[in-house]
Amino acid sequence: MSEGSLEAPIRHPIPWQEEAFTNPEDLDVELRRVFDICHGCRRCFNLCDAFPRLFDLIDSSETGELDSVDSVGFKHVADACTLCDMCFMTKCPYVPP
Repeated sequence: MSEGSLEAPIRHPIPWQEEAFTNPEDLDVELRRVFDICHGCRRCFNLCDAFPRLFDLIDSSETGELDSVDSVGFKHVADACTLCDMCFMTKCPYVPP
């Protein structure tokens, strides 16, 4: 699937039964990986309140980059996500094929 395609992206099953799924350290690594991609692109800024919260959190950090953001702020970002999938379905150019 290429960007601009009319095909819907495929949602791959999440391995929620694996131990790593509930491991706080693994979650932090994955959130940082995803948030760094979002921070670099920002196409999703107007979809829901999670993205402005994320970008405000990063922009107000010491370096203006994710590396200086305390993970405690991630909950505030995640709490704004309504799981609508608009970012996944319409905007994100980084959705895996």
